[in-house]
Amino acid sequence: MKRFRFTLEPVATVRGLQEMRARDAFGGAVRQATACAEALAQQQARVAEFVAALIERRTTGLPGALHVSFMRTYVEEIGLERAADAALVKAQQAREVARQKWIDAHLQVKLVQKLRGKARERHLTELGRVEQRQMDDRAPRGSLFPES
Repeated sequence: MKRFRFTLEPVATVRGLQEMRARDAFGGAVRQATACAEALAQQQARVAEFVAALIERRTTGLPGALHVSFMRTYVEEIGLERAADAALVKAQQAREVARQKWIDAHLQVKLVQKLRGKARERHLTELGRVEQRQMDDRAPRGSLFPES
């Protein structure tokens, strides 16, 4: 029995490694997007606390100099929130790019697996034909059923 050899085995190995790297990159992008979402949530909570404190200070009376300081800090907090939101959008875009690369790499692996399956099927078909020829060569040349 002839042994099956897949001639594209090096390609399959490379495609498998590419898929593994793409999957790892996608995992990193997901972690980065999650971290950015958490940072944005924390920043939004800080802004909400700051606004609540600012409203409380306004009701109790706030000196003019302190009011200016509060407003500057508020503008800085809003800027940090916008930056966190922009970082989240960028991380989500990077996640989608990494996801698409992973899908493409996975499709390439599936293609090589399909080629391997077809090659194995051809091999088995050819092997069956060879075995049948060998059995035919060993069989007697005459008819199995004599004419009566």
